[in-house]
Amino acid sequence: MELLGGIQRVEHAIQTPAGDPAWGQTVSQAVAQLKAAFAAHVEETEGPSGLYAGVLGDAPRLARGLYGLVGDHETVWEALDDLEGHLGSRGTRHEVVRQDAARLIREVWQHRQRGADLLYEAYDTDLGGET
Repeated sequence: MELLGGIQRVEHAIQTPAGDPAWGQTVSQAVAQLKAAFAAHVEETEGPSGLYAGVLGDAPRLARGLYGLVGDHETVWEALDDLEGHLGSRGTRHEVVRQDAARLIREVWQHRQRGADLLYEAYDTDLGGET
């Protein structure tokens, strides 16, 4: 599963009426799917043979942006942990879970956009002077 599908599942799950007896289970499953998709994303991007290493080799000028993307991974993991903590805690209000989920979704969307922008700059931007 890719990140976009995971985000959409979480969005759909938190929009379900909170009175639905399956609400918590539905949200938990969607978060687990997003977590798996995010873990796969991190695996594909970080490390010596990951996407970021390739970009760094091709466009070293973008190193700061790449390190920012790795930092985003930590921020998203924190948001996932917060959300899972509230989902696993009895008595947590639905609104708290929805706020945590909205934060998580926002963090993943922003990370995806920064990554897309960086890849565009690495491979689709003409710096000139090259033949």
